[in-house]
Amino acid sequence: MIEVIDPGFYTSVQDRGRMGYRHLGIPISGAMDRKAFDLAHSLLGIKTDTTLIECTLVGPILRFHESCSLVITGAQMETFLNDIPITNNEVVALNSGDILKLRQALNGIRTYVKINHSLIIPKILGSTSFYQPITSEAFLKKETNLFWLKSKTSFQTKNSRIRVKDDYLFSDELEVEKGPEYELFEDSLKKSLIVAKFKIISQNRMGYRIKTPFKSKPKSILSCAVQPGTVQMTPSGTLLIAGMDGQVSGGYPRVLQLCEDALSILAQKKAGDKISFKLHDKPLQKEL
Repeated sequence: MIEVIDPGFYTSVQDRGRMGYRHLGIPISGAMDRKAFDLAHSLLGIKTDTTLIECTLVGPILRFHESCSLVITGAQMETFLNDIPITNNEVVALNSGDILKLRQALNGIRTYVKINHSLIIPKILGSTSFYQPITSEAFLKKETNLFWLKSKTSFQTKNSRIRVKDDYLFSDELEVEKGPEYELFEDSLKKSLIVAKFKIISQNRMGYRIKTPFKSKPKSILSCAVQPGTVQMTPSGTLLIAGMDGQVSGGYPRVLQLCEDALSILAQKKAGDKISFKLHDKPLQKEL
């Protein structure tokens, strides 16, 4: 069992997401940083998509009432096991009574805690990911208890090692494809979008707001499908980038679409950070 002593700033339970319900207005949800999600599973030798804990900006303080192994991936937080510093991307053994503290994020903003057992979280519409009002809670609260399935197996140290690449935490370049309404914009604006850097105004799991100096003539379009990473441009020039909990449709033109790796880069950016776009000039592979 895991006891939440301090929930931190915004700590939630996530898996790979709630697939197949966007037509009902239900977002995918799931881990914001898929690179860190996949890495956590790989380091523990877990092949199936299972639930983990996503921590944002300031992590939680957790007491473990049973032994287990865990790994921490994603943003680098000030992390301590029984007040002894530990590092990301290393499998750590915990005993009953151990206390894990994740404090201020140092690089990036989202950190993931994955244990080598399956957390017992109700699946709603095929997913354990927190998303209110689909789930009763949006984030973990103080004195919450998380239980896991009993298993006789434990993590076994292996001779082979996984090569960890987390330099994306320091990147500010987002690879994008042309969005469905890309050609509606003037050539000068399209060029400026690719050569300039832009400041993030605000961010949360629903999405990002990006400030630009551009003005765009209103485009008459019907409300249309939006997915994680879709970049919409408002007439004022503000860019709206949908997150994992973002809306599934929108009425602003979809000028760009983030590629998969760019979603992980953006997930680690906070308000005040700057980003740029790099155009991957190929047709969109995913249906919007």
